[in-house]
Amino acid sequence: MFLWRARRPDDAIQKIIEEAVAAHKAGKYAEAVELYASGIEKMMAQLAELPNEEAKTQSRLKINEYMLRAEYIKDWMADQARKQQTQNTSVSSTQESNARATSGRQEQRGGYSKQHAEHAHTILDEVLDHSPGVHWTDIAGLDVAKQILQEAVILPTLRPDLFTGLRAPPRGVLLFGPPGTGKTLLAKAVATEAKATFFNISASSLTSKWVGEGEKLVRALFEMARELQPSVVFMDEIDALLSTRSASENDASRRIKNQFFIELDGAASSQEDRVLVMGATNLPQELDEAIVRRLEKRIYVPLPDPSSREGLIRHLLRSQKFSLSSRDFKLIVKVTEGYSGSDLKAVCKDAALGPIRELGAKVANVKAEDVRGINASDFQVALTRVRPSVSSTTIQDLVAWNEQYGVSAA
Repeated sequence: MFLWRARRPDDAIQKIIEEAVAAHKAGKYAEAVELYASGIEKMMAQLAELPNEEAKTQSRLKINEYMLRAEYIKDWMADQARKQQTQNTSVSSTQESNARATSGRQEQRGGYSKQHAEHAHTILDEVLDHSPGVHWTDIAGLDVAKQILQEAVILPTLRPDLFTGLRAPPRGVLLFGPPGTGKTLLAKAVATEAKATFFNISASSLTSKWVGEGEKLVRALFEMARELQPSVVFMDEIDALLSTRSASENDASRRIKNQFFIELDGAASSQEDRVLVMGATNLPQELDEAIVRRLEKRIYVPLPDPSSREGLIRHLLRSQKFSLSSRDFKLIVKVTEGYSGSDLKAVCKDAALGPIRELGAKVANVKAEDVRGINASDFQVALTRVRPSVSSTTIQDLVAWNEQYGVSAA
C-alpha cells in the first residue's frame, strides 16, 4: 500500500503494478516489463508531490523493488533468446562446450533462470515488509536490549566511517527470551531506526515440498537483501529451521542449513554489504552450535520488570477512559510479576471489556461517552481470567543459557 495522500494517484499506479504481476504469472514477460516500466515512471514523476520524507522513502523502496522485478524478467528473456539462438545455429562441439561453460559462469555470477526469477518473486511478495513502522519509543522497557542494539547496529549505520576493522558491526544478532516479550518489535524497530529494508521470514516461507527449493529460496532471499541494502533479514522462531543437526535429518533440511551458513559467513557477498541477519527464539538451547557462533550478538529479552510493566500498561490504556490511581497502578504491577508483554496486553483487553459486560442488554443503545471508565475492579476480574503463560522452568533455562552464551550492555 502506497502512502500517498494528496491526489491519491496510488489507485491508478497500483492497478498497473497488479497488471504487471498478473502478466508475469501468466508468462507474458514482455508485457510485464512494459507495465512495470510504466508504473515506475509514474511513481518517479510523483515523488516530488509526496507529503514528507518518510513517504518518499517508502515510494523509493517500492520503485527499487519493481525495477528489480523487471530486471529479473528481462534477464530471463535474454537467457531464453540466447538458448533459442544456440538451438537454431549449427555449432561445433567445442563451441557448444564453451557456451555451456559461459552459461555456468553466468549462473555463478548471478545469471537468472525462470525458476530463479520466481524465487525472487516469492521473496518480494511474501517476505518483504516495506514499512515496519516501529520506533524505540513504541517499546516499553527493554532498555538493556535497546542499548546493545543501538551500539551494535544503529550507530554503525549512522557513522560507518567510525565502525571499521575491529569496530565493524556484527552480521548476526540473536534475540532470545520467553514468548511475548517484544523480540519481533525490537527487530522491526532496528530496521526503522536504521532506515533499512525489512525481510520478515519464517520457516514456512523457506520450506517447500519440492526437493531443492529451500536452499534456492535462501539464496534468492540474500540476493534481494543485498540489492535492497541496508537491510535486515529477520527470522522468527529460528530454531524451527536451524535446530541442532542430527543423523536422522533429511537432506533437504540439511541443504537449507548449509546455504544459510554460507550466506551468514559472507562467502557470497562483499565485506561492504550492509545486511544484518536477526533471529528470534524462545528455545535457544535447540539451535545448532554453528548458527549460535554466527549470530555473534546474543541478546536476552527478559520478562518486563516492574517499571516496564507499569509503562506498558499505561501505554495500552493511553487511548481508553479509565479511573485508576497511582496506587492502583502499583498494585496491578505488583500482582503481574511473571507476566509477559503479551500477557499484560491480554489482561488490559479483558479489563477494557469490564464496563461493556456490566451494561448487559443496555449495550445496544448506550452512547459511547456514557460508558464508564476502566477501574481497578475490572483489572481484578481480568487477572482471574488471564494467567501468566511462561513457566518458572522456562525462565530458569533461558537465564542459564544467557549466562553461558549471552552478551550484556557495557
